[in-house]
Amino acid sequence: MALVLIICGVVAFTQLFGYVKPTAQQVIEDTLLDTSKLLAASLQMPLSSGQLYDEQYQTKLDAAFIGTPTISKTTDPEYKNKSPSSFRIYVTDDKGIVIYDSLPEPDNDEGQDYSRWNDVYLTLNDQYGARSTTLDHNQRDGTVMYVAQPIKDETGNLIGIISVGKPVASVLPYLDDTRNRMLITALLMSIAALILAGLVAWWLKQSISLVTQYTSALAEDTKKPYFYLGHELNSLTDTIESMKHRLENRAYVTDYVHTLTHELKSPLTAIRASSELLEDDGLDKEDQQMLIQSIGEQSIKMQQLIDRLLLLAKVEQPTFKLNRQLTPLLPLLQTLAKDNSAKLQQQHLAPIDIYLDDKRVTETATLSPNTLASTSVFADQFWLVQVLQNVLDNAIHFADSTVVIYLHSIEQHGSAQTVTIDIFNNGKLLPEYAVDKAFDRYFSLSHQSQAAEKASEHAPDKSSKLEIKQAQQPNVTSNTLKKGTGLGLTLVKQVIEHHGGHVTINNVHDDNDKIGTDKNQRSGVMVSLTLPLA
Repeated sequence: MALVLIICGVVAFTQLFGYVKPTAQQVIEDTLLDTSKLLAASLQMPLSSGQLYDEQYQTKLDAAFIGTPTISKTTDPEYKNKSPSSFRIYVTDDKGIVIYDSLPEPDNDEGQDYSRWNDVYLTLNDQYGARSTTLDHNQRDGTVMYVAQPIKDETGNLIGIISVGKPVASVLPYLDDTRNRMLITALLMSIAALILAGLVAWWLKQSISLVTQYTSALAEDTKKPYFYLGHELNSLTDTIESMKHRLENRAYVTDYVHTLTHELKSPLTAIRASSELLEDDGLDKEDQQMLIQSIGEQSIKMQQLIDRLLLLAKVEQPTFKLNRQLTPLLPLLQTLAKDNSAKLQQQHLAPIDIYLDDKRVTETATLSPNTLASTSVFADQFWLVQVLQNVLDNAIHFADSTVVIYLHSIEQHGSAQTVTIDIFNNGKLLPEYAVDKAFDRYFSLSHQSQAAEKASEHAPDKSSKLEIKQAQQPNVTSNTLKKGTGLGLTLVKQVIEHHGGHVTINNVHDDNDKIGTDKNQRSGVMVSLTLPLA
């Protein structure tokens, strides 16, 4: 590209300067024409009266025109000094014989016949007389231009001819100066053009590289680049992003429908099987109640599945945005603990204890402004409540006897940027494979709740026609093993990451310090939510 610019600059400069010299020659010719007309009018009387033949009069003319050839001095550094004249003037009679010549001896041609020179010859024949003669072939542009005019008497008869000449070399210093200025200007413009072209090329390369990186990282939800001087590039990235969203939405809808169909199949089959068993008139009331309870549980599972899928669909949309506001975590956790009291009683669990930096916080405790500030985050309160409720639901469902919340402020956590919420339940430890897959979509573990276990301990062991039919219907079981939707922790992970945080799940053993100061909790499962501090 730089080579092309240089070649174009050289060609343009050469062509441009090629017009300068012919233009200068035209200007010289116009000057000679005007000067010759003026002198022809001035010399009419002296030539008519014969005064022009007088040596004294010719001496005056010599003084006016210096009479010194300046062709050889045109390259002098003092060419701007206008004292010498570069004109050559000669006057002929009506026959073409030179009467007066401004050149000194030995170049003076007075008495010579100039009737065959073009300027004199054409003027004698009543035409425009002009000629260009090369005096010195060894000199750079040693050409002299002449323009002649007739001298007429009062009656209009031709009495003589005056011809004014000027060497082209007399303007060479000006042409050279102009050429140098043009060359310097062209070089500066070329350098500026090269720098500008380099900057534009660099900008284009960087911009295209950003677009390429953005396109390559579309799957990673990379932020779209913005170009302040590139409307077309912005349009390109907008088009790519729009295409990405359309493809994602299409694929998401397809996956959504397939998943919903698959996940609803199991509870629908169980409901259908239970309804078929209920049609048997031989069932006793206890069996009927168990089947009705199964239908209710499967209906609740379908409702939870649909609700969580709808929430997850909102979070996973490319245009999803959070409505962040300052949210103190401690009052929010106290409210959630109180709201889940009924679930805790149903599961025969103790009330939820909340610890702030290993110090138990009671419901009546007064919270200082510093405490609230050290545990506040900028978060969307609706989605944060959804996240915490999902984690608490899991903890309540899997706990043996206790659910505890640990809130670590910045002083305790040792970080000036994050705050951590640990939700612990003292239920069974997760299998190792389940720890790695806990946040995968639709992954869940079967579990028998505490309420069901305690109820089953006092239930009589009997065999009935219901058990036989349940064996024929694999989707309906007499035990109370329950399996979640597998979407709760997936939703938790998505929302927390949208907030700029992260979530982990770990098994906590008897000797683990994470369970805080309450040593009665022993082993269990801990879900840790880390969020940026406000």
